Amino acid sequence: MGAYEIQQALGLGRTRAREIMHRKGFPDPADDTLRGGTVWFEDEVLAWVDRWRRPSAEDAGGSS
Repeated sequence: MGAYEIQQALGLGRTRAREIMHRKGFPDPADDTLRGGTVWFEDEVLAWVDRWRRPSAEDAGGSS
């Protein structure tokens, strides 16, 4: 996946998506860089997006 595809998967604007892609914990890019820029492994990014979108117990009102 390239930066644009990650932006679409996150449902965010370009600037915010790029901030997230440079965060600690976001999947590392693939070793190869294509002419169009840096690329990431799709399965790793989509797994991260799934975890990122999953609400925590606190967000869901699950406090005791």
